Amino acid sequence: MKTGIFTMKRVLAFTIAVVASMTMLAGGTQPLMTAQNASAESQAIKNNKKKISSAKDKISELEQKQADLDKQINSTKDDISKEEENQKAIQEQIETVQETILTLEDSITDLETEIADLEEAIAKSEIKIKNKRTEIENGVVDFKQRLRAMYVAGNSSYTDILIGSTDFYDMLMKIELVKRVADHDNTMIDGLVELKGEYESQEAELEANKTELETNKATLEEQKTYHTEQKKKLDDLYAKSQAVIDQLEEDKAAYEANKEQINKEQEDFEAQLQKLYKEQEQIKKKEEEERKKKEEEERKRREEEERRQQQQQQNNNGNSSSSNANGNTSNSGQSSTNNGDYNYTDKSQFTWPVPGYYHISYGVGWRWGAYHKGIDIWSPGIRGAKICAAAEGTVILVSNTCTHDYGKNGSCGCGGGYGNYCIIDHGNGYWTLYGHSQYMSVTQGQHVNKGDVLGIVGSTGYSTGDHLHFEVRLNGVAQNPSNYV
Repeated sequence: MKTGIFTMKRVLAFTIAVVASMTMLAGGTQPLMTAQNASAESQAIKNNKKKISSAKDKISELEQKQADLDKQINSTKDDISKEEENQKAIQEQIETVQETILTLEDSITDLETEIADLEEAIAKSEIKIKNKRTEIENGVVDFKQRLRAMYVAGNSSYTDILIGSTDFYDMLMKIELVKRVADHDNTMIDGLVELKGEYESQEAELEANKTELETNKATLEEQKTYHTEQKKKLDDLYAKSQAVIDQLEEDKAAYEANKEQINKEQEDFEAQLQKLYKEQEQIKKKEEEERKKKEEEERKRREEEERRQQQQQQNNNGNSSSSNANGNTSNSGQSSTNNGDYNYTDKSQFTWPVPGYYHISYGVGWRWGAYHKGIDIWSPGIRGAKICAAAEGTVILVSNTCTHDYGKNGSCGCGGGYGNYCIIDHGNGYWTLYGHSQYMSVTQGQHVNKGDVLGIVGSTGYSTGDHLHFEVRLNGVAQNPSNYV
C-alpha cells in the first residue's frame, strides 16, 4: 500500500514538473519574424536606389562627353581658321556642364535621402537584433528551468522515468508524458535554431547597411566636390565664349583697317631676317673655316713637337723623357627657370619662355589673309612678367626703339610690327624670336643660358594688348612653337 502511495506521489510530482516546465515554455514563446520580412525594403527606398543608379550612369555619360569636347576644344583653340568650330564646341560644352550640374544636384538630393533612410533602417535593425538576442536568451533560460524541474522531481532522464514505472498503466502514462515533453523539446529547439538564423541574418543585413551608409557618405562628399568643380568650369567656359568672339571681331576690324601697312611691315621684316640669316650663315662659314685652319695649324705644331722630342730622345742615347699634356677646363653655369615650380615639363631642347603664364591666345596659322608665324602667350596679369631664353645661344639681334607700349588697333611701325624684340641663335639652324617686350635687357652678341632673363612682357609694336609673341625658326623657316614648348 505504501509502495503504491509512493509511486503515485512520484507520478504526481513528475506531472507537475512537466506541466510547470511546459507552462514556462509557453509563456516564453514569442511570435517569430521571418528573415525575409526583416530584410524587406519599402518601395520608396527601392525607387530611390534606382534613381541614384540611373543618375550615376548619366553622370558617367556626361563626363565622357565632356572629355570628348575638351579634346575638341584643345585641338582647335590655337588654330585661327577653326575659331568658329572652337566656339561651337565651347557652347556645347557649356550645355553639357550645365546638364552635369543639374544631374549632380538631383543625385546629391537622392543620396541625402538614401543616407537618412539607411540611418533609420540601421537604428531599427539594432533594436530588432537586441530584442532577438533577448528572445534567444530567454528561450535558453526556460529550457534550463525545465530540465531543472525534472531533476528536482527525481527524474534525470527519460530512461529513469520508464524504468521507475510500477505497472503497465504507470508506464503508459509516463510514455505519453515523455512523448509530449520530447515533442515540446523538439519544437522549442527548432524555434531557438530559427531564432538564431534570423539573428545572424539581421546582423548581416545591419553590417551591409552600415557599409552602404559609409559608401554613400563618401560618394556624397565626392559629388559635392565635383559639383563645385563643375561650377568653376562653367564660369571658365563662359569667359572663353562670347568674350573671345568679341575680341576676334575687334582684332579683325583693326587688321582690315591697317592691312596694307601691316603686310608691308611683315614683308620688310622677313626680308631683313632672311638677309640676317644669310649673314649669319656666312659668319658661321667663315668661323668654321678659321676653326679648321687653327686645327690644321695646331696639328702641324703637335707633329713638329713630336719630331723634336723624338730627335731629343735619340740624342740622349735612348734615354726616355716624358711629357705631360695639360687639358683646359671650363666652368659653365646654367641659370634655372621657374617653369619647374609650375609643374611644366620641357618637350624638347626648348623651355617655355614666360614661366607661370601658359595660355596661348593665338597660335600658328592663317588669320584674315595673313600667316601668323608664332604663338601669342597671354594670361591675366602677364604685363611685366620675365621673358626667359628658351635655350642656350647667342643674341644676334636686339631692337629697343619702340616707345609705344600700350594696346593699339594698328601698327606703330616699330620693329616690323614686333616692337621691342630680340632673336637668339641656338645653333644647328635654330632661332627663337621674342616680340612686343616693354624692353629687352640683353645686347647683341651676348651669350645666354637656358632660362636667362631677356626682358619683360609688354605691348610694343602692333599689339592689341600685353603678351609675348614667340617664334621658333629652323634654317630661316618658321616652325610651330607648340611642337617644341
